Amino acid sequence: MKKLFIILLLCAALPVYSCKKEEMKAAPEAKPLPAPPFTLANLAGKQVSLAEYKGKPLLINIWATWCTPCLAELPELQNVQNARKDVLTVLEINYKESHDTVATFIKKNGYTLEVLLDEKGEIGRDYQMFGLPTSYFVDRAGVIQHTYLGDMTKEIINDGLKKIAVDPY
Repeated sequence: MKKLFIILLLCAALPVYSCKKEEMKAAPEAKPLPAPPFTLANLAGKQVSLAEYKGKPLLINIWATWCTPCLAELPELQNVQNARKDVLTVLEINYKESHDTVATFIKKNGYTLEVLLDEKGEIGRDYQMFGLPTSYFVDRAGVIQHTYLGDMTKEIINDGLKKIAVDPY
């Protein structure tokens, strides 16, 4: 039994050991793609369309009130909106929560970000979101130049801003 275990272990390790360095390559960078269009209600009940922001750089963030990393980055997203509101719009798209839940949370915490409601999760699907929070840096031409999964720090946000030709804050 011990010999069988050693043989199986060696067989499993052989393919990994035999890989040459030049065969191992990093995953290719994602190609920039146009931001999929959407129209969603904001907390005031107004329908807001992506088309309204044509020609303006955007930071689109998909989040939820139950998501701990989402909550960790919200103050920094508010900071970037306050500091760069002359050249950047931050759109907070809430993922699959009710208006009342989101409105209560935003009011309680004093955020002034534009919050849109994706109660059915359609934007998450259209933007191929694979976890929360996910942020999309969209340039003036409406093209997603950078996507980031996870809570963002000031440094991470500034890296994304550079990719859409917005000065760091």
